[in-house]
Amino acid sequence: MSDVLKSVRLDDHIMRTYYKVFIYIYAIGVLLSVMTKVPALAVVIPVVISAPILGLYFSVYERNNLSKLYGILPIRKTDVVIGRYVFALLIVVINGIVASAITYVLSSLLHTGDRLTYIAAVSASFLYFCLFLAVLLPIYFKYPFAKVYVLANLPYYVLAVLGGFVVRRTDLLKHISQALQYFASHQAMILISGIGLGLVLLAVSCSLSCLIYERVEL
Repeated sequence: MSDVLKSVRLDDHIMRTYYKVFIYIYAIGVLLSVMTKVPALAVVIPVVISAPILGLYFSVYERNNLSKLYGILPIRKTDVVIGRYVFALLIVVINGIVASAITYVLSSLLHTGDRLTYIAAVSASFLYFCLFLAVLLPIYFKYPFAKVYVLANLPYYVLAVLGGFVVRRTDLLKHISQALQYFASHQAMILISGIGLGLVLLAVSCSLSCLIYERVEL
């Protein structure tokens, strides 16, 4: 466990220069929330964007040839991988807490927003964050960042376009609205389902990444 914490601290030092980016992300979330009068966007934006920003770790890793550093550190490869996932979870939790505080302030100032929308936003954005990293991290552990960055992110852009097309051509929003009405009296289920499924995805992804990274020569 101590080696996992060492790996987390090392990841923190490597990514520290990127933390200031989240200030601008919070600002974008606030701006969109005010423009649309949907305070929940102040949570969704930072949590969702946290995933691709964390993916930049591998860009720093490759650019600075950190494989040499990890090759001499007395830390098992498994602990490095687990530490990477723990670090990602810490980042999204911290961002979620800060963004939730901002959302609360915006809800008070705008006199809009409700608990159900907030819970649904947190659950959906966390699940998206976990899905994004669950797919990307094993790829980045296997292949050089520069070679797969565009291809690895392309499915998410395609999914967004297809999602917009489906919403316009079908009654999907109507069905979602009906589902939200059901969950209105079971709000805890929304949060538990999103967080639980997200953690399961990360656990499976972490196991796969461990198997992949064990075979990588440092």
